[in-house]
Amino acid sequence: MKTMKNLLFTFAVLFSSIAASNPVDTGHAKVSLITDLSQSQSEEFYVGVRLEMQKGWHTYWENPGDSGGTFEALWDLPAGLKIEEGFSNWPTPTTIPYPPLMTYGYENEVIFPFKVKKIKDAILGMVNLEFNFLICADICIPETATLQLDLKTANGSQTLTNAISLLPKKDIATQSKHQDDALVIGFKKIDQDFTEAYFFPRNTRDFYYTAKQKITQNTDGSFAITVPTMNGDFNSFSGILSLDGKGYQVQESLQIHQSESSLSIWQALLFAFIGGLILNLMPCVFPVISLKVLSFVAMGGGEDTKIRNHALIFSSGIICTFMVIAISLILIRSSGAMIGWGYQLQSPMVVGVLALVILAIGFILLTSINMGSSLTSVGSSLQSRNDYAGSFGTGVLAVVVASPCTAPFMGAAIGYALLQPSIATLPIFLSLAVGFAGPYLILAMKPQWLSALPKPGAWMEQLKQFFAFPMIATALWLMWVFSLQTSNDALIQLLVISLLLGLSIWMINSFKHKLKWAGLVLTAILGMPFLFNVQNAPTTAIQQTDLVSWYPELEMDLQESNQAYLINFTAAWCITCQANDKLALSRPRVIEYLASESIQYVKADWTNRNEQIAKALAQYQRTGIPLYVFWKPGMLAPQILPAVLTEDILIRSIEASI
Repeated sequence: MKTMKNLLFTFAVLFSSIAASNPVDTGHAKVSLITDLSQSQSEEFYVGVRLEMQKGWHTYWENPGDSGGTFEALWDLPAGLKIEEGFSNWPTPTTIPYPPLMTYGYENEVIFPFKVKKIKDAILGMVNLEFNFLICADICIPETATLQLDLKTANGSQTLTNAISLLPKKDIATQSKHQDDALVIGFKKIDQDFTEAYFFPRNTRDFYYTAKQKITQNTDGSFAITVPTMNGDFNSFSGILSLDGKGYQVQESLQIHQSESSLSIWQALLFAFIGGLILNLMPCVFPVISLKVLSFVAMGGGEDTKIRNHALIFSSGIICTFMVIAISLILIRSSGAMIGWGYQLQSPMVVGVLALVILAIGFILLTSINMGSSLTSVGSSLQSRNDYAGSFGTGVLAVVVASPCTAPFMGAAIGYALLQPSIATLPIFLSLAVGFAGPYLILAMKPQWLSALPKPGAWMEQLKQFFAFPMIATALWLMWVFSLQTSNDALIQLLVISLLLGLSIWMINSFKHKLKWAGLVLTAILGMPFLFNVQNAPTTAIQQTDLVSWYPELEMDLQESNQAYLINFTAAWCITCQANDKLALSRPRVIEYLASESIQYVKADWTNRNEQIAKALAQYQRTGIPLYVFWKPGMLAPQILPAVLTEDILIRSIEASI
């Protein structure tokens, strides 16, 4: 009996040593677990599955092509650790032809990196994995490796670090279309030169894998790769574009609703002009525009020349600012970045500075500080002859505060402008600027029309003070946006700077000697270093029942599962978005309607900069928000809903598209 116990003990020890050994030989491959974990306090790290295959054998990518199968990884992790799934786990594959078949996969050696995140009270201990994979040569054999890795004693692997650096994590912007029996994927020239290109699609039923893919270069330096398709019914696709073996992520929606995507340059110009006119009525612009209107009232009965000059200079401030924004957008987008209308408000520094400027104007309106005829100049530097600098500055400020709003017609026009060559972008932005400045250009031509307005009088001082409250309300809203972009500590510091700013304006109003500028100097000294060092924090999503957060492949996943959806592309700094949310999307009637129709509501939060959301907007010919996308099984393509919503408009738009 004792001999039998010793024998069993020996077998148990031997089995444990085999199960815990690294690597494991499965017959045609050696499989091992490796990690790049070097510091136990790291919030995230990678664990990689390394396959060293015998010569002539291969395994498969997530879409294996005409034959094959993907691996299955069954993890048993220590408490508090979680594997993050996603496209980035897959290295760039290669083509492995087996005429008449074409397969996608890896030969010789491959490492599959998995990102591990600590979610709560994480314990670094033993990682267990059952890894099932298919390995093929002339025949295919399913194999299994049971692996273990002790994170407490494991050393960081440079091999895994190198593999992670080669993952196809970078997105490449594409503009694609169905053409005959193929999908033509257009993309701009990238930093690297390449001689070979191949697109590996994730869609498993839409492409011919054995057909040759053709790459061409256009006269503007961009490229197009033609990928033969089995049918043209699909309206979205994703995959990896391999350029000389370096992979780039591709994801795009196709066949956007005809009325939203077939704009001509003349339609875009008209839409931009109309959108600019309507922008004057949007709530974000009201505080500044109202001040300018009040200043024109103050000129009633004055010289026509003076009124005309102020109107023209105010309009020139609007037009110049729009042109600066347009040129900035073109330059930034030429570097490959995905940005759009309102992009500057994704910077907490810009939001913080803008909040302080508008708050300062609000405080000044409550004092007896002489603001000149424009009522918007801050400080004596703008109190020049006839205060023309104040009129120009008010025009600039009007455009800046208009950024959070997207008027009807405006979204389609700006989206068209920023997805076209710069020769088309500038005229469209100019048309938008002229529309926005239109009422004041008319006033410049007909200054005598001011005589129809109430005559200047003592009532104007009370109205001026009243306009302080919309300005302060705007500043409070910007501070709320700032808090979502940063942290509570950063918000407290901004509030302290606001207090100092209020003290400064009180001192300027109360004292007649040099001491009055001390508060303003102190505010600048304490405030500027803080504002230039604020950092974005993860955006806090607004909670709502049955809300799903957006991710890049979500539309494809929902369509493949025949799930109807409504996507709300929004941001905290977008006033139109917030108004639509309160007036329509969060109303009980709408929530009940979406539930009754089994429509999944999705929120894509663009408060902070997000390249994936910017890319998704571009796929719908948009570069700004709000954007509302609806799809239901049976529809050929997603439907873009109106930019300004009420309960009735939203429900009628959904019903009309079904």
